[in-house]
Amino acid sequence: MAEPGDLVNMQHQGPVWPGPGPQPPTWPAPPPVPKPERGPRPDDVKLSVQLWIFVIITSALSRVAQAFSTRGSAELREQFERMREGDGIIARTSREQYKSFEQYDTATFVLALVMVVVGVALVGVFVYFLWRGQPWARLLLQFVAAFVLVQGVLAFFSGNASIAVPAILAAIAVVGAMITSNSREAMDYFKPGSTAAPR
Repeated sequence: MAEPGDLVNMQHQGPVWPGPGPQPPTWPAPPPVPKPERGPRPDDVKLSVQLWIFVIITSALSRVAQAFSTRGSAELREQFERMREGDGIIARTSREQYKSFEQYDTATFVLALVMVVVGVALVGVFVYFLWRGQPWARLLLQFVAAFVLVQGVLAFFSGNASIAVPAILAAIAVVGAMITSNSREAMDYFKPGSTAAPR
């Protein structure tokens, strides 16, 4: 005779197939839902990529102009002198590494150009994957867009037209690039099936 506690346990366990006889029929698992296919590349994505190419070119021109403007400047010389003052690690390293201002000036100029080349290559890779419809590239380019906007604002107050004009043009273009890459058609291209169909 079953105890009351055993009946409670059986209720929690659900129905049990009695004995080692024939087992109940098993139903096959439903087939996996096919992944939505990516549609044709919308015009908004094409326009966004074109704007990003313009942003890359104008931003690079602004940074190169800034490198040439800074080279041999009084501000850079003052920075060089401040780095060599004192007995700290930075001061000792600067005195050992740069014997003269000309060496420091050349190293700073070359480093600025290398950073421009690396930045252009890196953002170019992001834009390529944006063209291919990768959502992570769109996300990373939003951070790049924020940097471009900040550079545009800072360049506006630089007082140097060769730096300010291309940086401001890049900031304007990057706003359009972000708007077009976040449109309904673009989002459906980056994440197929994630947006509702237009009515």
